[in-house]
Amino acid sequence: MKTVRFITAVLYATVFIATTTQAIAQPGSTSAPILPASARLALPGEAHRWLEPLVGQWNVEMRVFTAPDQPPIISKDLTAKREFILGGRYLREELQGLFAGNPATRLATLSYNNLDERWELSTIDTFEPGQMWYQGHTLGSPQKFELRGESTEAGFGPTPTGRKRALRFVFEISDLNRNVLRIYIKYPAQPEQLFVEQIFTRRP
Repeated sequence: MKTVRFITAVLYATVFIATTTQAIAQPGSTSAPILPASARLALPGEAHRWLEPLVGQWNVEMRVFTAPDQPPIISKDLTAKREFILGGRYLREELQGLFAGNPATRLATLSYNNLDERWELSTIDTFEPGQMWYQGHTLGSPQKFELRGESTEAGFGPTPTGRKRALRFVFEISDLNRNVLRIYIKYPAQPEQLFVEQIFTRRP
């Protein structure tokens, strides 16, 4: 067993050294080091800088539309903190407070995948029973982009509905002090409708 572990460790070290060597300029060379594709594409790029207006402390007004013919449930008792992590590669959000009188929390990471050229969002929260993932693209300008995903609905009643639904997240940055997240929902054979609207206003 010790021999197997030793051989495995040597193999990992060999791969690491070989990869790192590619990023080191040759002696006497005046050219910049060449990074492996994985390291180069993992660096923050222009799209990551588009997220800078989202960084900070926020007051959040949240509106949930349970049905097209019903008034929304509104909460103004939420706050959010957004910050870059891993050297600016990801934007992390922690939203918390009260919604409909109950404690509410959401953790999310948002970033741009330079390899696949798409936005990627992952969320966990106290509103839904599972993790969610979304992918998307910019909508004509750095101030607006959308991501799409799918999930199974639990519903607001005592029994889970189990309905499949498509979700569309639209981020819109008005300026440095205000941005809005709108979540649209679509069920099979039904038109898309606004499901959630979150208005972020920068805290003093």
